[in-house]
Amino acid sequence: MSTDSFLEPGTPPAPSAAPGALPVPDAAVATDRAEAYQQALLALGDALREVQTEAEIVLAAARICAQAIGASRGGYGAIGTLATHVRVAADWRRDASVPSVAGDYCFADFGSFIEDLRAGAVVAIDDIRLDPRTSGQADAFDHMQIKALLNVPLMREGRLAGVFLAHDSVRRAWSREEIAFVRAVADRTWAAIATAEALAELRGLNVGLEKEVALRTADRNHLWQLSRDVLLVARFDGEIVAVNPAWEATLGWTERELLGRSFMDLVHPDDLAHTADGAQALAGGTAFSAFENRYRHRDGSYRWLSWSASPAESFIIASGRDVTDQKAQESSLRQAEEQLRQSQKMEAVGQLTGGIAHDFNNLLTIISSSVQLMQRPGLAEERRQRFLGSISNAVSRAAKLTGQLLAFARRQSLQPVVFDAGGNIAAIADMVQTLVGSRVQLQLQHHDDACLIDADPGQFDTAIVNMAANARDAMDGVGTLSIEIRRVDTLPALRGHSALGGDFIAVSVRDSGCGIAPDRLEKVFEPFYTTKPVGHGTGLGLSQVFGFAKQSGGDVGVQSEPGRGTCFTVFLPAARRAKAQVSAPQDAMDGATHCGRILVVEDNREVALMARDALSELGYEVTLVHGSEQALALMEANGGEFRAMFSDVMMAGMDGLALARKVRQAWPQLPILLCSGYNEVLVRSEGHQFPLLPKPYDLEALAEALKAAIRMVQPRAPTASGLHAAQDAREADRLADLDQLQVIDTPAELAYDEIAQLAAAMFDAPMALISLVDGERQWFKARVGVGLQQTPREYAFCATAIQQPDEVMVVNDALQDPAFASNPLVTDGPRIRFYAGAPLVTSTGHAIGTVCVLDTEPRPTDHGRVEALKLLARQVVERLEKKRLKLM
Repeated sequence: MSTDSFLEPGTPPAPSAAPGALPVPDAAVATDRAEAYQQALLALGDALREVQTEAEIVLAAARICAQAIGASRGGYGAIGTLATHVRVAADWRRDASVPSVAGDYCFADFGSFIEDLRAGAVVAIDDIRLDPRTSGQADAFDHMQIKALLNVPLMREGRLAGVFLAHDSVRRAWSREEIAFVRAVADRTWAAIATAEALAELRGLNVGLEKEVALRTADRNHLWQLSRDVLLVARFDGEIVAVNPAWEATLGWTERELLGRSFMDLVHPDDLAHTADGAQALAGGTAFSAFENRYRHRDGSYRWLSWSASPAESFIIASGRDVTDQKAQESSLRQAEEQLRQSQKMEAVGQLTGGIAHDFNNLLTIISSSVQLMQRPGLAEERRQRFLGSISNAVSRAAKLTGQLLAFARRQSLQPVVFDAGGNIAAIADMVQTLVGSRVQLQLQHHDDACLIDADPGQFDTAIVNMAANARDAMDGVGTLSIEIRRVDTLPALRGHSALGGDFIAVSVRDSGCGIAPDRLEKVFEPFYTTKPVGHGTGLGLSQVFGFAKQSGGDVGVQSEPGRGTCFTVFLPAARRAKAQVSAPQDAMDGATHCGRILVVEDNREVALMARDALSELGYEVTLVHGSEQALALMEANGGEFRAMFSDVMMAGMDGLALARKVRQAWPQLPILLCSGYNEVLVRSEGHQFPLLPKPYDLEALAEALKAAIRMVQPRAPTASGLHAAQDAREADRLADLDQLQVIDTPAELAYDEIAQLAAAMFDAPMALISLVDGERQWFKARVGVGLQQTPREYAFCATAIQQPDEVMVVNDALQDPAFASNPLVTDGPRIRFYAGAPLVTSTGHAIGTVCVLDTEPRPTDHGRVEALKLLARQVVERLEKKRLKLM
């Protein structure tokens, strides 16, 4: 702090301050002084309004104060933190003969009155040499021409922070009026100093803030200009207010072309409803991220953008990242994964080829020899019957092997169903025995009656075959192979993952082969890793086992000891119960398949004649044609005469499936049965409504398939309309229950938010909802990690979950579930893969919505979490119904 002094020469002392004397004022003089002091305070107020700095304030106050009381000097000193030193920043002097005291001083050099000041007391000393507090330092005061002093302490938060001082060069008695006046001046001065400091600090802050704002504005403008993401400011109705240059780089549109236009004009038609819902959510105050839709490029193509957006007053503030290439890569990755799975399966099929060929040669030998022997003259009837039995058995075994191989090689994505692992293994046991050869003893160990799992049965069979083939090679075709199926209550810690409790089915494949070296154990599941010679394996077999186990929510472990064999164990989550099987209703036509006229379409003459004989044996009158065009012409002429149509699929020209569709369109009530032995047709059969009989078949299978075809076109029972009416009535009651709760479109409530947060935490999931389903939409009372407030009902997983009020619906991987694989919430944003929803069931038994958790990754769950989700659902319903009672 700088030091200043102010000298005003010629200023006369107050009339009562005669040098060298202690004045004794009379009443008149006291009155005059009181008025003078009042005028001085008014003058001080005027002066303080004209100054701004601390030095100007101090000099103005010191001058007015000293002149009013007739002192030779006035000033102000700032006290240090320890209150041991004082700095006199400025003082006023009556004339040039009075020296300035501006500067730094130690209180100890001037007596003991500092203690009084620290205590907040005014120090008034009439005579420096006589007052015990200063008498010892009289010479120091003489040097400054101080004979009497008046110091007023200035306190801040109970601590001495400053002192307002008045000095006189002659002894004098300080009156109460003078002390009060100086104190008043000191208080006003102190307040003015504090105000000046605050204003100075505020000015500094304003300057700093202006600099910061300018810097931030510059940074924002810099980011706005340089960002590779498209940045958008728009009104809630879609009107674009501002865009950054990235729009032109990403989508080809200039700022001039976009301003004032609606961003909805650029959205892909298939994404309009989805985007409108997002804009509505923003208008309602909801921010979101990872919102994906397609925007039209100026060249007419479309680009995928992933948006983060939030509302701000009357605007939408959003940034979008171009994820077109990323989505293309994801699509390519999915295709590559599918190709890898098919390659893995084809390797397993290749492993089977040699054994299958050997078995078929044996069967053909039996058939050929039996036919030749039956052609000998004079053959005894008993021997003829025995040869016929051998042929029949050989055909049955061939059909079984062919059926297993076709089912095994089917090309399709994962389709999880609930099935018995033990039953599947038993069904492919013959095929596995063929694979490993007759010198390997196959042992099956099944410890539990039913070991149900929810997985893809084809991939499961492939995994078993791959492990069996690996075991065969490890044993060099000789040894013991055991397959054991059992229940376990823990998924063990594998490859750094911690153990997981729950119900699992363990399938162990153990061999007596050479074993695997410890340094190779961790590599056996890597794609294309193999220890076999070139041409003897691709290294895909065990990688398929690993991928299948992980995709199904489980894992696979391996234990091996060189020279003593290897055991691979696949752990898969146990299913609670098999999915309900709907048995076909018995109908009045069951006994009628033995009569009527049937059209047979088959381009292979031998097969056609065998089909004719078989159908004739069943009691049908057969009309045989050799192509689809002939069949259509015959149907046009005599369509009403046929009871059914039986057609092969793979034919020259129009295939059987196209024929069936044309016939069904013209004659919707005609039963149609298709037949084929081609694997590709078996796969395609899943996409149409016609029953398909796989070749080879016997009379019993043919009869049952015809019954099924007839049932498919039977008129519905008269009670069907009544059933639909009952369903409509239940839905009306459910909606009435929901309406009475008066919960949809109400503000968010902490209690429900906490329940949703708890659900997400229990499942360690990024998203959770409390969803209410009305006739057109699902609306979210609480949501965690989800930006949207509602979705159309047709997209809602919860709309499916409420159909089974007593069950928690769990979808482990929506992409692999036919009911949800094409749902926009799965294929587009937010890309749901996992769902678990517990219905909100009211006291009247109606499911009005769910508490659900979601994840963007497929995952398993366990019984404990499912039961906990049910409990949360009950808590939500109890809270809703209590609130309804209060409203009533």
